[in-house]
Order: sequence, then structure tokens, then C-alpha cells
Amino acid sequence: MSKPFPDDTFLARWLNGELSQEEEADLRARADFEDIRKIAEGSTQIEVPSFSEGAAWEKLLAARQEGKPEKGKIRSLRILWWVAAASVLALAAVGYWWMQPKAPQFATQIGEQIEGALPDGSTYQLNAVGKLDYDPTRWAERREVALQGEAFFQVEKGSVFTVVTPSGAVSVLGTSFNVWARGDQLEVVCYSGKVKVVASRAPVEIEAGQKAVLLEDGSLSTTNLQLTPTPSWFRGWTDCEGLPLTRVFEELERQYQLDVNWENESYRVYEGGFPNDDLEQALKFICDPMELQFELSSDKTSVRIFAK
Repeated sequence: MSKPFPDDTFLARWLNGELSQEEEADLRARADFEDIRKIAEGSTQIEVPSFSEGAAWEKLLAARQEGKPEKGKIRSLRILWWVAAASVLALAAVGYWWMQPKAPQFATQIGEQIEGALPDGSTYQLNAVGKLDYDPTRWAERREVALQGEAFFQVEKGSVFTVVTPSGAVSVLGTSFNVWARGDQLEVVCYSGKVKVVASRAPVEIEAGQKAVLLEDGSLSTTNLQLTPTPSWFRGWTDCEGLPLTRVFEELERQYQLDVNWENESYRVYEGGFPNDDLEQALKFICDPMELQFELSSDKTSVRIFAK
């Protein structure tokens, strides 16, 4: 479920172009931004029935001759009219949105990867348990994709290319970069060119060989990396250098049809990685250096992790 808006006037201020740059970035980073935008666009094409306050007032006065309205009834009638008009407008806008052609949506299952090309020739590769979608009808005016999960992009030069995630947005003109976006977490690695990362606080710009990570306080930290030409998961390897064990086992579950049961010691940090095509080897790569043992079920769908 998307987080609530900061205040009741937020959307109205957006429609009037009154948001600050930071508020605009927050709005565009929402998972439901594309739905909000299309509903707003659809509402502009709706003709609201004409309303004459004078005529309504005359009808109300005529009605009073037959029976005096209760106290507050006049004000209530006006409020009810506006509520009804707003409801009709909202329903019509939602109907307009659902009648439009749906954008392509690509999703991967556990252990699956897919790759494809976007309308301008840019390419993407989507890692396991991820989702990517975009609107081809608006691509010429706005190169924008929505991502949940992990994907690598190679972007053709042109107008701004934006990857929108639940926690922030990534913008480039033409480059290659990897985005990991799950829940309220976001990590971006630049492989060539420059990448701008916008989250809830001040944006940062990273260059090839740098990584940006969204911290709990909403700020972005940057670090330098020794990069290979492409992400390790292209080559069937999940890199987990410096990650807490909690996340390491989550990544393991995304690559294998597996339920991991273990004593949650999330404070422990793992330095290594594991292969994506051999479950037992993957478990050894993780458990041996961490002095852990594992018991794998006979059907290899669950594993129990415990201390030696």
C-alpha cells in the first residue's frame, strides 16, 4: 500500500504547479505515481455538467414555500452537490484510466532473468522476482520506466531517461547502470557516464565506478567500487559483499525455490557471494565462512540454518 500524502492539499498543489522540487521528486518516486498522473490527465477531458447556483437557489426557495428546511439544510445541499460532482468526476477519471491500453509489464519469477529492448533501442535486463513496466505511447515525450526489483539498463543517448522506484528515481541521459529497488531500499551502481539519484532528501550524482545507497534517514551515501564490465548476476553469481545475513538469505530465496529458516542474527555482515545454479554450493558459500550449518529438506524446498 502506498504511503499517505503529506497533507490534504498535496495533490491540489501539484496540479497547480506549486510543489517544491523536493516535493515533486517525492511524488514522482511513489509506486502509484503513474496511476495518479493518468487519472489527472483523464479528468481534464471530462465535461462537468453545467451548474447554476442561482437556478438551484430559486428551486430551494420554492421548496421552502412547501416546507421550511431544517437548520443547516441549505448549506448541506450545497455541500452535497459538490460532493456528488466530485464523485462523478473521480469515477469518470478512473473509468477513463482503465479504458486506456495498458502499458507493457514484465515480471520475473524466482531464479528467472529476462532481457529486452525499449522503444528507443535502450535495453534492460531484469533479475529474479522483479517487475518493470513503461508506456510506449508516451515514450517519445518521456522516457520513463517503473521498476520493482533489480535491473541493469543500457541507455541510448537522448532526452532524460528515468527509472522510478518505490523509494526514489534515477535519471540519466545515456549511460549504463544497475538499480536494486525492493521495498523502501534503493541502491544504484553506475557503470558508465553519470547517473542522478533522487530520494526523499537532496539528490546525488554518481559517475562510473560509484554506488549510491539510500539510508534509513532518507539521505544517500556514495562509495567507490572496483567494477567488472557488467553486474555479477549476469554471470550467474549473486554478490553480497558487506550485506547483513538477513538480506543474503532473502537474495538466496529469490534465486532458488527455497524457504530459509534460521536464527535471525541480522547484525552479522557477510562478505562474499553465491552461485545461482547450485543450491548446495550456494549454502556452503554462505554458511562456511559464517560458521553456520544447514539442513536441507529432501525435496530441497526448505533449509534450516543454525550455529555450529
